[in-house]
Amino acid sequence: METYEKVRKFLDEVEDIRFKKHFYDRIKERPISEELVKEYLKKTDHLLKVEQQKTNIENEEKYKLWIKLSSKYNLVVIVAISGKVLYTITAWNTNRKWQK
Repeated sequence: METYEKVRKFLDEVEDIRFKKHFYDRIKERPISEELVKEYLKKTDHLLKVEQQKTNIENEEKYKLWIKLSSKYNLVVIVAISGKVLYTITAWNTNRKWQK
């Protein structure tokens, strides 16, 4: 199964979304919140791209997700999947013009 579809299916079914300490440390500097990230992780139709990341933890899969917030901004979220739990490691928003 393609990575994008695999992650999208997992996001459709996930019920346990947890946030790492690093996420809370970083959102103090960024205009995002835990509620915003949870809301957009559930909106799988906004998922633009999925990139697998390296991980050193056994039985864990790590991904970088790009989620469309608006016509101007994307939300980038680094997540780890361990069993049936989705761990949000960090997140930030990006300006789409800047990305191009």
